[in-house]
Amino acid sequence: MRDVGTVLSVTPSGFLTARAPSAEVVPEGTAVRDSRGIVRGRVVRVFGPVARPYLSVRPRRTPTAAEGVALLGVPLVSDE
Repeated sequence: MRDVGTVLSVTPSGFLTARAPSAEVVPEGTAVRDSRGIVRGRVVRVFGPVARPYLSVRPRRTPTAAEGVALLGVPLVSDE
């Protein structure tokens, strides 16, 4: 399991924004899970500073407001 980043926000369109722990990031298209093993979505975009980029994750389904709040601060991991 590889640490992908921590969820910082949920955009109005329902995408998750995560911050990578280092410059080494997973490629776009990588499936990401939470610490319990639940698939949360796929990385669709990597952007921001090279030292610690941000990741945009398209969730499997748009989270409700309560689910979005619960996702804040959740670490995401991948199998790669």
